[in-house]
Amino acid sequence: MVVDLWFVFRVLVFPGFTFIFFFTMFCDWMERKIEARMQNRVGPAFTGPAGILQPFADIIKLLSKEDIIPSGAKRNVFRLAPILAFSFVVFAFSFLPIDGSAVIPNSSFAGDLIFVMALITIANFFLFLSGWASSNPYGDIGATRVLTQFLGYDIPLTLLALAPAFIAGSLTISVIAANQYLPFAILAPWAFVLFIVTLQAELEKDPFDIPHAESEVIGGLETEFGGGKLAFLRLTRDVQIVFGAALVVELFLGGPYGPVFFGLPELWYFLWFVLKILAVVLITEYVTCLFARLRIDQVLSGNWKVLLPLSVLSLALTVAVATWIYPLVM
Repeated sequence: MVVDLWFVFRVLVFPGFTFIFFFTMFCDWMERKIEARMQNRVGPAFTGPAGILQPFADIIKLLSKEDIIPSGAKRNVFRLAPILAFSFVVFAFSFLPIDGSAVIPNSSFAGDLIFVMALITIANFFLFLSGWASSNPYGDIGATRVLTQFLGYDIPLTLLALAPAFIAGSLTISVIAANQYLPFAILAPWAFVLFIVTLQAELEKDPFDIPHAESEVIGGLETEFGGGKLAFLRLTRDVQIVFGAALVVELFLGGPYGPVFFGLPELWYFLWFVLKILAVVLITEYVTCLFARLRIDQVLSGNWKVLLPLSVLSLALTVAVATWIYPLVM
């Protein structure tokens, strides 16, 4: 059996696992710097230039710590759930066209948008299992909140993702990204804004951070975790944030595509992809800093009474506009 070195390089190095890991660390550093600036704090400053190596140092520190399992925990689930959650998020990332094609060559297929959304749901379910397996009351409450929140917000998020799919006439992510001669964020700004808000809740970022509310449930599902398992839980959350930004880029901002001035198109596609993700991460982080955490009843009622009806109306408006107005102006 001949090993395809190019396949191995793409999956393990670039634009695969190694790139995703280090880019996630960079986005984490950027988020912490933004929060520090807006909250009049210093933020990461000493580990590496301007503290840029601090997120990586935090992961190394956690991996080197003692691995403790509570006596009452479901041991196998407690060990495996954080790793599986991280693995599913990284696997979902491999279906996004980063440099004009997906991480796994020829992995794009009809309907892969639904498949990717399902992978993220499975990853969230493993996060729930992590808290449940810890047999800690705070972990149980945090895990229940995760389950309640992501099951609720998955519905409007999927409905809003169908808006660009309908405009492009495809459920394939690469086709949706490639067909945006004008970004769908401009053609359907209502769906774009609602998708950002719903994604904020799906990622459990403030003001929707009730599963990790320190004043209520200490640390939520992470309460009993330490060492390597806590590192994987933190990595899962960080990679989810970058993946969510990447999904916004693919669905509403033209994916990796943009002007090619000279040289290889793949390099320009990669550059545009990174810049667009950083812009979306900047937006979501400003939302995080500007709004206070909601109560759990506000999070739930906001989903079922506000975002879900608005997502249905958004899809209906997109279908109507794409059917009768866009053909006249495009």
